[in-house]
Amino acid sequence: MYQAALAFCRSMRRTIRHPSSVLLAIFLLITVPNVSAADMHVSNVILQEEHGVENLSNGLITLSYDTRTSLYNIASNKGQHLNGLYAGFKTGSAYQSKEYEHHIPDKELTLLYDALGEGGELTIVNQKANAPTLIQHFAIYEGVPFVIVDAEIQSEQSIGTRHFDVLMSDRVNQDLLGTVHPERILHVPYDNDMWFRFASINVNELKPQEIKSSAEVTAIYNDESRQGLVVGSVTHDRWKTAIDFDGLSSGSLGRLDVYGGISSPSGVRSQTHDTLPHGLVTGKIIASPKIFVGFYQDWRDGLEEYGKANAKIQPPLKWTGSLPFGWNSWAAYGTNVNYVRYLNAARFIHNELAPLGFSNQNVVYINFDAGWSQLDIAQMKDTVAYLKNFSENARIEFRPGIYWTPFAYWSNDLDAPVEGTQGKYTYRDILLKSPDGHLLPKVDDAYPIDPTHPGAKLRAELYIRCFRELGFKYIKLDFLSHGALEGVHYDHAVETGNQAYSQGMQHLLKQIDGKMFISLSIAPLFPSGMGHARRISCDTKGHISGKEQSTEYMLNSLTYGWWTSNSLYIADPDHVVLGSRADQGARSLDEGTSRFLSAIISGGMILDSSNFMEDAEARKLAKAIYSKPKINEIAAAEIAFRPVNSDTGDQATNVFVRTAGPGMLYVAVFNFDPFQAKKISTQLKRLFNEWDDSSQVTVTDLWTGEALGKSIGSLNVDLRAGASKILKIAVIPQAN
Repeated sequence: MYQAALAFCRSMRRTIRHPSSVLLAIFLLITVPNVSAADMHVSNVILQEEHGVENLSNGLITLSYDTRTSLYNIASNKGQHLNGLYAGFKTGSAYQSKEYEHHIPDKELTLLYDALGEGGELTIVNQKANAPTLIQHFAIYEGVPFVIVDAEIQSEQSIGTRHFDVLMSDRVNQDLLGTVHPERILHVPYDNDMWFRFASINVNELKPQEIKSSAEVTAIYNDESRQGLVVGSVTHDRWKTAIDFDGLSSGSLGRLDVYGGISSPSGVRSQTHDTLPHGLVTGKIIASPKIFVGFYQDWRDGLEEYGKANAKIQPPLKWTGSLPFGWNSWAAYGTNVNYVRYLNAARFIHNELAPLGFSNQNVVYINFDAGWSQLDIAQMKDTVAYLKNFSENARIEFRPGIYWTPFAYWSNDLDAPVEGTQGKYTYRDILLKSPDGHLLPKVDDAYPIDPTHPGAKLRAELYIRCFRELGFKYIKLDFLSHGALEGVHYDHAVETGNQAYSQGMQHLLKQIDGKMFISLSIAPLFPSGMGHARRISCDTKGHISGKEQSTEYMLNSLTYGWWTSNSLYIADPDHVVLGSRADQGARSLDEGTSRFLSAIISGGMILDSSNFMEDAEARKLAKAIYSKPKINEIAAAEIAFRPVNSDTGDQATNVFVRTAGPGMLYVAVFNFDPFQAKKISTQLKRLFNEWDDSSQVTVTDLWTGEALGKSIGSLNVDLRAGASKILKIAVIPQAN
């Protein structure tokens, strides 16, 4: 009976503006026998009206909507606030909520019991003569300092929009963070192609009206105090969401616009690689993306909570097995991989590296990358059988992996029949097209395939079935951003690139059916849940520094994207490359160790890609670097390290940290200079906010096991050129 009463209370969509309905809920519960105190729970999200202002609050964050002006403010209980916000959209004309005549609040606060928790939602209906109705929704949940904002357009006739402004401000207030000046804005790239970098943009360097943009999410923060605002989309099924901002004079922020519909001028490629405008979203009711807005004393906490919110709405694809540890063929051999080279790598790992601890829970993956198509079917079967024989004669299980690009076509033969379609379709049929019927231009030298086309789906079914029948246990899916491009899709119900991408990926997941580990290589950051892992950056090799493919380049993505690890995906730091015979392989033990440690602290997988067959140097380095089981255990914990400093522009920070236990930290320190030694100093209070200048710690080098003594107030590390260290720091309790 109690459960029925509780269900009834939760089903009520009633106001909690006044005490009466709260008392009703309590009455329904306490009049039912055998109810414990823990079962009695009423949301503490409260809506109050005062002089035309609707105030929605949970005590940590408050949204105040002025029904006379339609402008609203969001404020934290720490004095941070974002003011003068409104919504809008574009059809043939531009509409803004502040220009509407009537702003009518729903008289009842909607009680929420959803993936994000328990809370309440305020709804405002904006009406104007001869204009579609614009409805705004604001949700606040118990115990969290964020608001979820979304909107919808309602019209008697079907309309369409490519641009939906969920929240805008004409001028971001100077005291956004209270008494702390916001000095940094985070740029997040749409995907990890073409070696795009994350960037921490200095507010003081923004020029007036100079527009900067971030894809899906941003943080506006002060690096010294770490206070910040996090804004980002938590729904990605239809819209590509952008956050645009510009500068005013005196280093202050100007306009802020968070909108669905990342676009670019026709024919000009944006960071989404689109050459067409965002797809036209149509209907009598059009919903915007849902936007997360939260204030935090540490912006890093905010991004982690943002990642968790996304995971609650669209859970990540879970992998129950051990984290992949093994070898990939790409940097070692590129498209010249063959049967002999692949098996030689497996043999070296079996004979030399596995006994040193090169595995995770006694599992090693040996993966083909691009170029495997040069092997015939007999050789493919033999490679899998060879690894199976290893597994039967050793305590290590060797699993084969494969590579495929489901949405990219690499040939110019447009009239070639599509595999798996029995000649019904050619590639010309399944390639994505513009509204005038022309093929979209190549991206990364490959034509984009329409994921919604039945020929593309039959092709996927054939390849995945073959991979599974051959016995492959791992698949690297590459160039997936091709499937998210805007265009005219075979399935006319699909209006946007994100919808097409989601449909294509769901079809692939159905074919794979949980039988292979799925790592997404080049792929949009969102939507998540499409693979077990995603590469945190683009191709990375073994050199310590360089604009592309270096350890520093990959760590730029970890510096500003660490929060994606395990909330969206397992972080794939790409392969570790040793020896000069491989593509950009590490040239020394220090450089190779740094690349290995950069992968370790990503909390993700470890895949080597060294040329073990022809390169004695690579074999020597591998035996020295991969013989540290205690270091491997840090990666197996699947916890990404946080950045210590986040004012590095588009470069990586050189100090990362994570908790190792009560009063203990792991700290990774890097010298990205390949020519000069450096001393890197960090205040202990930057590593852990409960420490200060008087704190004392012991320092241990985890790589060598050497005790490095004590430090007071700061950590000072001497590093050779291109070198790194991973340290354990333990606080020394001070006497009372």
